[in-house]
Amino acid sequence: MKKNMLTKAVIGICVAVLSLAGCGSGGSAANQGQVLNIGSQMSSFPSLDTGAITSAGYEGQRLIGNLVYEGLTKRDISNPDAAAGVAPALAESWSVSDSGLEYTMKLRKGVTFHDGDKWNSDALIYNINRYTKPDDPNYDKTLLTYYTVLTYVDHVEKVDDYTVKFVLKEPFAFFLADLYNVYFASPKSLKEHGSKGQASHPVGTGPFVFDSLQANQSITFSKNNKYWGTVPKLDKIVVQLIPDASARTAALRSGRVDWIEGAQPDDLASLKQAGFVVTQNAFDWEWSWQLYTSEDGPLANKKVRQALNYAIDREAICKDLLHGTAQPATQFFAPASLYYDKSDDTYTYDLNKAKQLLQEAGYPNGFEMKVGYITAGSGAMQPKAMNEALQAQLAKVGVKVTFDPVDFSTMYGKLAEGNTGWDAANQAFSLEQPSSWSWSMGSKEEGGYFDYRNEQFDELWKKALVTTDDKERASLLTQAGRVATDDAPWLFVCHDTAPRAMSARVKGFVQPKSWWIEFNDVYIE
Repeated sequence: MKKNMLTKAVIGICVAVLSLAGCGSGGSAANQGQVLNIGSQMSSFPSLDTGAITSAGYEGQRLIGNLVYEGLTKRDISNPDAAAGVAPALAESWSVSDSGLEYTMKLRKGVTFHDGDKWNSDALIYNINRYTKPDDPNYDKTLLTYYTVLTYVDHVEKVDDYTVKFVLKEPFAFFLADLYNVYFASPKSLKEHGSKGQASHPVGTGPFVFDSLQANQSITFSKNNKYWGTVPKLDKIVVQLIPDASARTAALRSGRVDWIEGAQPDDLASLKQAGFVVTQNAFDWEWSWQLYTSEDGPLANKKVRQALNYAIDREAICKDLLHGTAQPATQFFAPASLYYDKSDDTYTYDLNKAKQLLQEAGYPNGFEMKVGYITAGSGAMQPKAMNEALQAQLAKVGVKVTFDPVDFSTMYGKLAEGNTGWDAANQAFSLEQPSSWSWSMGSKEEGGYFDYRNEQFDELWKKALVTTDDKERASLLTQAGRVATDDAPWLFVCHDTAPRAMSARVKGFVQPKSWWIEFNDVYIE
């Protein structure tokens, strides 16, 4: 009898320990059914109103915006081994006039907003007017700053209930591609609750419906059972704010979450050993220092900028520090980019060449520079460790680097205001949208944060924006990248592979060559 009681007690203790541990099987998922808990890198939630979600970067779009809202197009990630292209979404098909000025779009039928309002030509025009017409009651000039693609639009014509024609002011080759995140909100919701209502309770057509928001903690979405496409297998997605990388790993191990963004490279081996699944894939993601090249000082000299690029050991950072979760950046474009040409790979680790270039530029003993960097957030990778590694490497050629670490929103606030007091800013972003390069590669007059000026680059880039032939446009952008590589307006460091870690119970996810991901086929086993 005593033996049986002892056996039951031991079993009870083991069950309790296993329940608390979570382990690779995913404790939270086991108890909650088809609920996916995600640990996000975001430090705060953005406004939930359409374009404003973009202020949280690509992570805000993929974990919030793309769940609730949709655009006329979307990223095509049907082939995980190919760079993302353009696919239909709320627009079923389209045709383009020979002049490149008219885009006639057939809208998808049978689509409703989460509140039952119909998706049709009137709903589209209502939203476009809201973004572009100052006399619209829900106009917010801030939203248009996120949707520069709409500045090319002269007007929109209703052809019939499910056909519209966009008439552009000038040809714009990336019009279809850039419509992907021009999100559409329910006209009924906007009429009843206005922009403020949309910011706190978003109503779109997406595969998930907004459920609830716990300020500075989590946001919950429920399955849209009336979704026009593949209805999600998950009942709910809960996105939790866990900006600290170590805390995200701990949350995964404990079973608090089933999936983490931005998994720490140091943790990947032990997570795999514990039964968790790690996914990653090379894509067009730039982790770099953007240099202030137009101001007086060392960085105005091309030889100095080239010297910095020869002075850093990218291989060591990618292999030793990041454990193979990144690729060395030896030119402007990532190998996963549509515009990459291997023959343009330029920068290797060459201290002698770096010192020679600094000597020729008149800085044989180096110089001092200050760098602002984002401490956490969308695509930030391991910012403190990576920047400190660069600091140590540049010190070998006499360049003394100091840092100003800031959060995600502060970074872009300071860049927009100007007068940062920095010589460079460390950010991470994608170059897949050439139409959005203005802020990183344009002059101040064009909205460029770094006032970069290179006539040859500008000519090639701007010609590409109006070239409708795909091959010709790609060739122009490859040439523009070649010019930028030589001119070195950035310290080219690495390309992320977006390592994620998740419970072995999470199924149906295949990581694409893109920051864009979809959850419709994901489920908990």
